[in-house]
Amino acid sequence: MALPGPDAGPIAASDPIAAEDPAVASHPGAAATRWDMTPRIARAFSLTVVLLAGACQPGPGPTATPVALPTGGETSLPSVQPVATPTATPVPISELLRLTLEARGPVIRHEDGPAGSVYALPAGAARARDGSYVLVVVWFPADNGPSVRTLARSEDGRTWRIDDTPILTDLGVGGSDPGPIPAALLDAGDDGWQMYGWADDPLRSPHFDTWRASARRVAGPWTLDGPHVIETGRPGTWDSQTAGVRSVLRTETGFAAWYEGSPPGSTVRGDIGYASSADGLAWEKYDDPSTTTAALAQSDPVLHTGICGHDTSVALFQPHVERDGERFDMVFGAFGRSREEMDLFGAVSTDGIAWACGTPAALLKTSDIPDSEGIHTFASFPLDDGRIGLLVESLGPGHSDIWLATVESID
Repeated sequence: MALPGPDAGPIAASDPIAAEDPAVASHPGAAATRWDMTPRIARAFSLTVVLLAGACQPGPGPTATPVALPTGGETSLPSVQPVATPTATPVPISELLRLTLEARGPVIRHEDGPAGSVYALPAGAARARDGSYVLVVVWFPADNGPSVRTLARSEDGRTWRIDDTPILTDLGVGGSDPGPIPAALLDAGDDGWQMYGWADDPLRSPHFDTWRASARRVAGPWTLDGPHVIETGRPGTWDSQTAGVRSVLRTETGFAAWYEGSPPGSTVRGDIGYASSADGLAWEKYDDPSTTTAALAQSDPVLHTGICGHDTSVALFQPHVERDGERFDMVFGAFGRSREEMDLFGAVSTDGIAWACGTPAALLKTSDIPDSEGIHTFASFPLDDGRIGLLVESLGPGHSDIWLATVESID
């Protein structure tokens, strides 16, 4: 579950879009599958998910060997003769990224969380200075009780220890349902830790902005630095309802962020935006001066629907970016008109702004995960060998678990 969204909030595959309107709670271009969960839980899972509304579930796999995924009137009018339109020749897409799923089963199960948890959402991951890995997990109960956020730690990305102590218990941003959802976690060295995420603005709900918090230690306590560091655009623009961050990286000049953007609506929708900052607090969205329409007057997406063909033609969500030398690699979620579920695709860029599709087919589909009913949310972190680690939430009947996958560059 996860997607940012329309009039009822973000709704897409793995971000905050609320599916309160039946039309919003459907997948694009086909009869939709309703979430197998209460409306509150559906909203809480993620910006994109809230917008999307679909069901998914992962089941444990028996083998331990990693599986490589494939990749009327009377007025007389002159007759108009049809003009033949030349057929465009498709441009081949090179395979630049490849994903491998760890097929042993989930690395984090919903039973690993606080008592009563049935959904485990991987909210933000990072590699610490000491080489270990940290993940924020948001746990949701079966009833409409409050969600809980805890840390999970790992030495190898496969075996995770779940902390018992909740974090972000009173951050002071967003409403109570679903509350602040972390999305990007940064080890800032001597400056401690930074966390970016998205939340609904109760005064303008449904309306999703990006917030930032900081802490001396990753376990907290966390302090809110800004509730709206990346704000939605003005009415009529492409990101006027949702500007939910998913990925933040340090750069030579400060910080770079990629976020989900969408306007109000009743269908699954969304593109990917980019913003830069010198200090992580004051952000400037990317704006192409050559675009002057009302929707693009303030800023422009850097990743548009259709980037990887038909299966990415409806909506894009959850941009997770890691740097590979001189290149940026992105894994993102997408919906196409022939698909009722979110698939994962890849893109590459030399500057983080101009992107090219890097996967001729989906990197990961629901059918690739044993017993899964859908992919909801995922988080990324850089592995020490240059690959990207992905923690993928797979939905099942009334629960979700987290699987591990790795993404590598193909030279």
